[in-house]
Amino acid sequence: MKLLLLLTTSFPYDNGEEFLLNEVSYISGYDRVLICPCNLKPDSKLTKKLPDFISCVPLRTVPGGKSAYAGLLLRPFVRSELYGMMKSGSFTSQRAHEMLFFMKRAYEIYTALTQIPELDSADEVTIYSYWLFDAAAAGVLLVDDLKKRGKKVKQVSRAHRFDLYDEFAKYNYLPMRKFLLNRVDRVLPCSASGAEYLQSRYPCYAKKISPAFLGTADHGEKNGSRTNGLHIVSCSFMVPVKRLHLIVLALEKADFPILWTHIGSGPLKEEIEGMAMKLPACVCTEWKGQMDNAEIMNYYRTNDISAFVNVSASEGIPVSIMEISSFGVPVIATDVGGTREAVYNGENGYLLSADFSPDELMDRLRELKGLSEEEYARLCRNARRIWAEKFNAQKNYQNFYKEICQ
Repeated sequence: MKLLLLLTTSFPYDNGEEFLLNEVSYISGYDRVLICPCNLKPDSKLTKKLPDFISCVPLRTVPGGKSAYAGLLLRPFVRSELYGMMKSGSFTSQRAHEMLFFMKRAYEIYTALTQIPELDSADEVTIYSYWLFDAAAAGVLLVDDLKKRGKKVKQVSRAHRFDLYDEFAKYNYLPMRKFLLNRVDRVLPCSASGAEYLQSRYPCYAKKISPAFLGTADHGEKNGSRTNGLHIVSCSFMVPVKRLHLIVLALEKADFPILWTHIGSGPLKEEIEGMAMKLPACVCTEWKGQMDNAEIMNYYRTNDISAFVNVSASEGIPVSIMEISSFGVPVIATDVGGTREAVYNGENGYLLSADFSPDELMDRLRELKGLSEEEYARLCRNARRIWAEKFNAQKNYQNFYKEICQ
C-alpha cells in the first residue's frame, strides 16, 4: 500500500490553513491519504469537510515532563545544534530553551504518529509536512523509525513565512534548520524568493530546495469595475503585521468617493473600526467580519470591486492576492516577501514600498481612479492572465502531487 501522511497544524479543525481546501481535492497517486493535525487544542472542532477518499487522524499528543529536556541533551543532533550556536556566537539561553522546547514538541508529535495503524500495512510512505517546523522534525524522526521497519519512505515539506524567515521568528531564531534541511528529501517554499532565501543561507542544501507555488480554484472571470466609484477590498486577520491602520490613514486624505470593504476579524477590530469612524464623508466602510472561503468567493463573484489592497509588513505569497486575481481584479500591495511574484508593478496592479507612507497608497488609488477605461481593462486582463499562468490550483497541485508521489 502507498500511503500519504499530510501533517498540518490544525486543518481540517478550527480556523486557519484555509488554503489547504484548494489543495486536498487534487491529491492523487496514493492508495490511502491521512491528514494528521498535529497541534489541536482540547476544544478543537472539525470545521472543514474533506473529500471522501481522505481520512483524518487527529493526533492526541501527550505533553512530556521536565525530564524530557534532559533526555534531549543525549541526542547527537541536539548537541550539534547547541555546539553550532556556541561556535557561531549566536547562543543565548532563550534560543537554547526555544530549541529544546521545539524538539520536545517534535518528539510528542512523533510518538503520536507511531500509533497510526495504517503505517503497519504500508509499503511506501510519503510524509508531507505543510510547515517546515515541529511537525517536519517529527516527520524526520518517523522516517528513521519506518526505514528500520523496511518501509520505503520519502519526506517533503513546504515552507511559507513564519517557518522560513529567521528575522521574523522569536529571538530571530528558527530551531534545527540544518537538521531539517539535511534530513528532509525536498523542501518546497511557496515562493521563489523564499527558496532563494534558504538557498543563500544554506548553499550545501540548495539542490533539494525549489519553489512550489500554491494555487486557488477558478471561480470564473468577472473583472474589476469602477462603475459605481472606487470600491477597494482588503481581506486579512486584524493583527499588527497586516497594518490596516495605514489604509485608514491613507483614506483620511481621500477627496473622491471610495467604499472600503474589509473581510476578516481579529484583536485589532475595535481599534481599526474606531479609527475609520473619523474618515471623510466621501469614504464609506463595510465590515464583513469573519467569512469562510466559500462566502468570500461568493462576495467577489457578486460584487463590483475596483482593487484589492494588501499592506502587510511580511508575507510569503498571499493566497488572498491569488484569489482576487483569479476574478480579474487589480491589486495594490506592499513589496514584501514573495508578493512581487504575484503583483507586477504597472501590469496587474501596483507595488508599494515596504515602508510606504499613507500618501503613497492614496497616490496609487488616485492613479487607479484616473486610468482610461482601456488602461484599467488592461490591468484586469493581466490580473486574470498572471493568475492562470502561475497560481491556477488545478495545474499547480496536479504537478505537485505528480512530483512527490514518484
